[in-house]
Amino acid sequence: MNPVKVSNVTKQVETMTVSSSTSSDDNGTDSTTANGAKLSSVPHGNFAGRYPAGIAQPITLAKNGVRHIRLLPSGEKEEVLAVGLACSECFSGPRLAKLLQPGFEYEKKAMEDMMAGNFAAPLSIHTSAGVPAALSGFIEALEPLLPWKATPEEKLDWCVSLQLEGASAVWAGIDMLLQVSILSSGNKRRKMVAVGAQSYHGPPSTSFGGKSPLWNKNYQVKYPVPEAGVPYDETELLDKYSAFLDKHGEEIGVMLVEPQWGSSQTGLVWPKDLLKKYISMARERGIKILCDEIMCGLGRHGQGTLFLSEAWDLDPDCVTFGKAIGGGAFPLSGAILKSGRNVLGGQGRSVMQSHTFAGSSARALMTGTEVLKEITEYIPSIIKLGEEMKVITDYLSSLADGMLSFQGHGLMWGCLFTHNDKHKEEGARSRAITTFRKHCENLGVIPYFVPVGGFMVTPCYDTDVGTIYDIGEKLEEAIKLTMKDIEWKTQEPVAADAT
Repeated sequence: MNPVKVSNVTKQVETMTVSSSTSSDDNGTDSTTANGAKLSSVPHGNFAGRYPAGIAQPITLAKNGVRHIRLLPSGEKEEVLAVGLACSECFSGPRLAKLLQPGFEYEKKAMEDMMAGNFAAPLSIHTSAGVPAALSGFIEALEPLLPWKATPEEKLDWCVSLQLEGASAVWAGIDMLLQVSILSSGNKRRKMVAVGAQSYHGPPSTSFGGKSPLWNKNYQVKYPVPEAGVPYDETELLDKYSAFLDKHGEEIGVMLVEPQWGSSQTGLVWPKDLLKKYISMARERGIKILCDEIMCGLGRHGQGTLFLSEAWDLDPDCVTFGKAIGGGAFPLSGAILKSGRNVLGGQGRSVMQSHTFAGSSARALMTGTEVLKEITEYIPSIIKLGEEMKVITDYLSSLADGMLSFQGHGLMWGCLFTHNDKHKEEGARSRAITTFRKHCENLGVIPYFVPVGGFMVTPCYDTDVGTIYDIGEKLEEAIKLTMKDIEWKTQEPVAADAT
């Protein structure tokens, strides 16, 4: 990594001092930032995270929306546009501060009481002992935004299980659906889960999804889906899906669907009518539908509702949410069951996927409540920014001349390096991706790179239009430099006007 030092690093962060070491054996020293925070110089030699274990990683010192200031292992500071982050943030700056303020005041008062030796409001409470007072406010804020609406003829018998991250929310949704189905019908044979052949519902080692890197997941079966960048015939695909249902339909209890894929298909959007056919055919076999909207939900899809499943009238039996619901500051996720609360409660049952911190954090719930209130006001802005993103990504796809292509909607976009032309040569596609990534780092733009061979761009909802175009310009430069380095074709691409 050889990034240039960005010249407009703010004075606020320039005053931060830290000693940096490149040796994993160095004991390191601690320094203090301008605001009193401690920074360790040890380069994470004992940390196993997203990147290879023991490798020194940049420290994020400060953020302002998608603009981040990082301390590199070399000791340099740089400003970058962190434009991926896997949909984990929705608001920033003063708006985020406003959402965090109620919880901040709550924690401040609790701290004062604890320091005085008084009874203090809990910051978290073990699930066996009670629930935080903030839980009621969160449920009240969530109810009017559900993807289903009660009617005089049909009252919603809904409930929500709260978790910490997306994989657990998916497990909780499946758990509740299977329990309700078994308790209602007595049929214990339907315990299999159908997952898309290309899908991701959490870390692949233990979660549902298309990948199984450690062992076979005998509790799931994979159904055929459209594949990003690969042409398909809809009739043939539906025939394959029908054959899949003929073979497994009697054993499947739940089918998982991502209305818009995340990292597994770089933001590919399901063709709406095709997805509705899939769901209808599954329902004819008695299969329950879970829409996993951990990434595309909370309005990010730009279709005017909190959940994409509501905008498309998919009527799932369960829907998941997560990531940005905690404001990017607290882990929180959940699974909402459309119907079955009374079945579970009447049998003395509840979700099995429960644990110490399931819905136990007062600050996470308070922040989530404020996020739900704020998102409804930002729906029009998300739609508008999504239109600008489409202009930019259409231009970049044209510029790339077949090297890569973008897909998505709203504020969730993905880009896939194609298998066309020079990429058909052994190793060529991997070299193109590595080259592009290097140029992104040097230009100070960080999309969310994903294993399928591409990246995602998912900015905060309150990102200004100027910054959206800054992102586009940096990606444009990285694409041009990559095309030059790998000698992608010879003719000049036809560039549309992106302004």
